Amino acid sequence: MASSIISESSGGDNQGRGYAVRPMDVDKPRGVPAIAATTYSLDEETKISYSCHYASLFLKLSSALLGVSCVIQIIAIGAPYWSAGWRRDKMAWHEGIWMTCIRHEEDNKWICSSYDYQNSKPGIPGWYSFTQAMGLISIVVFLPTLMVNLFFTMHPKEKMFKGLRWFNLILTGITGLLPFMMVLTWGIGHPKDDRFPINYNEKDYDDDPFEFHFSFVFEIFAFLFSFAALALEIIDFMRSNYE
Repeated sequence: MASSIISESSGGDNQGRGYAVRPMDVDKPRGVPAIAATTYSLDEETKISYSCHYASLFLKLSSALLGVSCVIQIIAIGAPYWSAGWRRDKMAWHEGIWMTCIRHEEDNKWICSSYDYQNSKPGIPGWYSFTQAMGLISIVVFLPTLMVNLFFTMHPKEKMFKGLRWFNLILTGITGLLPFMMVLTWGIGHPKDDRFPINYNEKDYDDDPFEFHFSFVFEIFAFLFSFAALALEIIDFMRSNYE
């Protein structure tokens, strides 16, 4: 009797040792989800991979333009060559949003200081302080804008949440608006010829008491590239059916 029980429980019926009934043969109660069976498939469905293949040509160009805009914005803010004046075919002074440099003709040396150096009205004018503030804000905004833009570009669009698209558009617009305001403020507020007037104009020299220099031009390109990136993002949105 005992031997028959042992033979039945250890026979060649492919049952696991120590089990009278295999667990997989037990019917699952109705209404109870098979968690172990579905965990892997759920992970596969919710897994998000990032790739440039998800991006259209418009978004790729937008990211490239935004990156170039960031680089030239940093150069423009850091270089003290927003405006300059010339005397006897030599640069007599130049300045940016942080520093003013004047060349002494006697020893041909440059002296650089803050804006109020040799200024008839002591203190920093409002238009100059405003340009400085916009420059600092633009540097702070550009980095998160690039990160959000790259995230949006490489994110699978069918799993995109609506807020990210609008957040990307707003940040890109701000990176174009800030340098535009800087250019506008500098162009209107700068005293130009009255800043460091050149009191003579000899016929043998092509003197120019004031001119916009390369940093100012870079700033113009910065807001043009950012606005172009924004336009490409809007075109991509209008041509697509993102949710």
